[in-house]
Amino acid sequence: MYFKSAKNFSVLFSNSVKVLSFLLICFIFMNCDNKTEEKEEYNGPLFSLVSPEQSGLNFINNLPPESRGFNIVVYQYLHNGAGVSVGDINNDGLLDIFFVTNFGDDKLYLNKGNMKFEEIAQRAGVKGKWGWSTGSTMVDINGDGFLDIYVSRSGDMDPEKRKNALFINNGDLTFSERAEEYGLADESYSTQASFFDYDKDGDLDMYLLNHNIIAVLDKDLQFERNNRNPYAGDKLFRNDNGKFIDVSEEAGIIGNGIGYGLSVSAGDINNDGWPDLYVSNDYIEHDYLYYNNGDGTFSEKLKQSTKHISNFSMGSDIADFNNDGLLDIMVVDMVAEDNYRTKTNMSGMNTEKFYAAVDNGFHHQYMMNTLQMNNGNGTFSEVSQLAGLSNTDWSWAPLWADFDMDGRKDLLVTNGLRKEARNSDFVNRKREIMMQMQNDPTRNLEYIKMILDELPENMIKNYIYRNEGDIRFSNMRDQWGLTQTSYSNGAAYADLDNDGDLDIVISNIDHPAFLYENKSELLSDKNYLKVKLTGKGTNVSGIGTRVTLKTGDEIQVQEHYMSRGYQSSTPDELYFGFGKNTKIDSLWLEWPDGSIQLLTEIEANQNLQVAFDKNRLTKIKPIQKNYRPIFSEVTQSLSVPYVHKENVYNDFAREILIPHKLSMQGPGMAVGDVNGDGMEDFYIGAAKGESAKLFLQTKSGSYLETNQTAWLSDRKFEDVSAVFFDLENDGDLDLYVVSGGNEVTIASEELQDRLYINDGSGNFSKAIAALPKMFTSGSSVSAEDFDGDGDMDLFVGGRVVPGAYPMAPRSYLLQNNNGIFEDVTKSLAPELESPGMVTSSVWVDFDKDGKKDLVVAGEWMPIMVMHNNGNYFNNVSAKLGLQDTAGWWNAVASGDFDGDGDEDFIFGNLGLNYKYRTTSEQTFDIYYDDFDSNGTGDIVLTYNESGEVYTLRGRECTSQQMPFIKEKFKTYDAFARANISEIFGEENLNNALHLSAQTFASVYVENNGDSKWNVTALPRLAQLSSVNGIVVKDFDGDSKLDVVIAGNLFESEVETPRNDASQGLFLKGDGEGNFTVLSCLESGINASGNVKEVHMITLGSTRQIAFVNNSDKLQFFRLNNL
Repeated sequence: MYFKSAKNFSVLFSNSVKVLSFLLICFIFMNCDNKTEEKEEYNGPLFSLVSPEQSGLNFINNLPPESRGFNIVVYQYLHNGAGVSVGDINNDGLLDIFFVTNFGDDKLYLNKGNMKFEEIAQRAGVKGKWGWSTGSTMVDINGDGFLDIYVSRSGDMDPEKRKNALFINNGDLTFSERAEEYGLADESYSTQASFFDYDKDGDLDMYLLNHNIIAVLDKDLQFERNNRNPYAGDKLFRNDNGKFIDVSEEAGIIGNGIGYGLSVSAGDINNDGWPDLYVSNDYIEHDYLYYNNGDGTFSEKLKQSTKHISNFSMGSDIADFNNDGLLDIMVVDMVAEDNYRTKTNMSGMNTEKFYAAVDNGFHHQYMMNTLQMNNGNGTFSEVSQLAGLSNTDWSWAPLWADFDMDGRKDLLVTNGLRKEARNSDFVNRKREIMMQMQNDPTRNLEYIKMILDELPENMIKNYIYRNEGDIRFSNMRDQWGLTQTSYSNGAAYADLDNDGDLDIVISNIDHPAFLYENKSELLSDKNYLKVKLTGKGTNVSGIGTRVTLKTGDEIQVQEHYMSRGYQSSTPDELYFGFGKNTKIDSLWLEWPDGSIQLLTEIEANQNLQVAFDKNRLTKIKPIQKNYRPIFSEVTQSLSVPYVHKENVYNDFAREILIPHKLSMQGPGMAVGDVNGDGMEDFYIGAAKGESAKLFLQTKSGSYLETNQTAWLSDRKFEDVSAVFFDLENDGDLDLYVVSGGNEVTIASEELQDRLYINDGSGNFSKAIAALPKMFTSGSSVSAEDFDGDGDMDLFVGGRVVPGAYPMAPRSYLLQNNNGIFEDVTKSLAPELESPGMVTSSVWVDFDKDGKKDLVVAGEWMPIMVMHNNGNYFNNVSAKLGLQDTAGWWNAVASGDFDGDGDEDFIFGNLGLNYKYRTTSEQTFDIYYDDFDSNGTGDIVLTYNESGEVYTLRGRECTSQQMPFIKEKFKTYDAFARANISEIFGEENLNNALHLSAQTFASVYVENNGDSKWNVTALPRLAQLSSVNGIVVKDFDGDSKLDVVIAGNLFESEVETPRNDASQGLFLKGDGEGNFTVLSCLESGINASGNVKEVHMITLGSTRQIAFVNNSDKLQFFRLNNL
């Protein structure tokens, strides 16, 4: 419809992005361009923009003027841009560039050397035909040694005019369009094609990424999801002797009409020798992660392998960013980095719709970039927040490449949208005009013009990040010279001037393409290796080959696929940087058929040409690790019949602006020998409406559930923590259970804690009058004889005031007086009455004076140390230098980690892989007061940006809690420009409850007695998520304490991606207070659920760790004999 009305633009159409350069013959390897001369010091930016006048590269992807039938309002992908491909089409050793034009002639630029190009599309025969073109791929499809060009096409038009094009290289700088002959003249709404040998038969097959051009209504989602769509669904084509056959359905490829595919990336993700696929989908349909089964079929296992993904997934790239030999996945979305653009270009997410989508089988999807770090066990941890890569505005093409040649892959991200149709003020204005159109359809043309005229425009800079190592990236776009603003889409990297470093070419809408020349060759201590492959059969470029380089203890891995980023392709060459290293010890080539070639002692700074040679194959693999894990999971063999079932409650309905639910804190667990048989048993709590359970250990090495009427009748309580202790000194273990939750009213009887008395045989009865009234939503309990009278006393932490986050609830210091507990908080430790939102505590004699002191952790609280002087407790936190440690602490455990004879501490915090960021100078804060004077408390979360303090949440959700916001700030623009003082008033903020968080890092705290304690962040991998449980023990038998941590936070509000990257972690101690992280393959631990507690438990003579999951089963890991 839209394109039929646009015929008068009389333009040709065709292809898009991606150039796969091919290499030809060669023997095993050959050196050229060896550079050994000294380099002068260069202090300029890494990249220099080469002007069209200098290069002759004068391409512009001009879009036609928008009209009634042809505009972004009616065709949502109008501004998605087009791709670019780079490859050597005439085998002269210079890489050429093919640009796709959305609505016009495609362009082919012949590289003449020295960054000079000549446009030859007309005479080469690749201008394309009338229509709408999207992506492109350069690939030698027929194995004749010359790169061909495949162009993807789309648009609402006659299917005949939408057919994809295949330009076969004639070898004389001309091409012939032969898509029909090859079976690739597909009529789908195509975005891009990826060529790879999925069946390992020696020729190249093709995955065709497609998209719908119309929106699918919510009511039609399930129907569309379960049915194949011949035009919108993705397709897999098998190459049968040069003829491509659609095998999508039999291969297990999802072909429904709700995919809205925007990128496809290939790679051997699970290291089984077969190429897998990652497909990025826009909108509600989640991405696809296809594992190759090796039998011609694929299994889609995204949800099994990842915990959350991007919502509006756009471009993607697969590479080993952290040099651990595993392929990781980068996917970009469209969330801005700064306060203003975040608040003006994104409306709030709907909580009900989010959970409804999850309940209907869609994945957890958030508006953010995602970096899926491969754990090596079939799962990924999403680490974009920790890496600093989560927000790059309206992004299109992510590309991994070592731009500064230091041995680590950096990241380029192109971004920009020609017209910002999702600008919130524009969306509101458009809604108003559309209503007017309905009332007066005679003025439709006028109204449409009004809509188009009011579309905002804003060019922005692209992003480029330097990889600093340790999952840390620095935004270098200004320092590296990418300072131009644009509407950028497709992109490719390539060594266009043959100087050994990677240049960049970017396709822009309505603006000349960018050509950036890399100046790394001018830098000292920058060495490289360029690898060109010649494979066997018709896969002459060796697509799918894995190349592994070793230099000392360092490795680098790359796989040879050219379709990358967004609608684009890179050359059929691999580029490696080495920093100061001038020699590569070993280079392995794992060819697509599984054959391995090994080269050794390779000089850097050369173009290395490698051909498949059956006479030089080896059985030696590049990465051989025989793991002896410290733990083995025994959950299945134990078959404990318990699954925690959380009751349904929406905390956000009552408190719209709280950062996370407080109703999902359990279950609590307690471990001890309750029946005196010498074997450890365990109690596990339950959510409201469910019954807790007691499991007795049997001599056969299993656990037997017992019937306990005491807590069957207490199902109205939420069990969030528990401890076994001997209440009456009668030799058996009694049970204290903490009640919690957020769904009740303040002072509800359902918040009363409970005490259960053991009869000595493991039968429990409820003690009616042993506790004072404690109508507090609690979090934790710890037992100790703090008064030295021979019986156990308790500290019970208060977690939350229901409905009044973040007010401090009551906590309790309970003194045991002959089996009756007395609340002595006010008299002995008044600062413990309402210390904050307590989460955990531990009793320890930190100063070795013979009296047990109390260390307390909590949300919005500094680390709290209460010294026991024998008469009362005194807060000595400031004296110990802990006054500036406010965080969201979840757990604390003690141990002598440095071997000096006193107890040190591990504190579990929110982690550094979360949307919220803070420092001691620029804190993350919360204000609480009745700001709109309606009788209920309001929450305002704030953060610091460039010295100004802004609200975390946007105008939409903030006004739902406080309606005056919409009246005071009529537009999103006005709200986005206002700081918190301008929104709420300085006086109101001064009168409000104000709390700050200064750190979110989990830490090791070294006890220095009465002197200042040392606080050190745990290793970077320990910051992947919240730490809720900690176990301390010498697990590996080296007489040095180790630590196992676990956590996650699944209950975040839906605009904040949940904290779910942790799989549990083993921290190996060195006896001096330092820790080394062991991978999950080394430790054997894989506890990736919503872990709330971690406990040691002995089964027979074997130590185990139990991970307590919310809304899931218990997990058990046995300590192996090493």
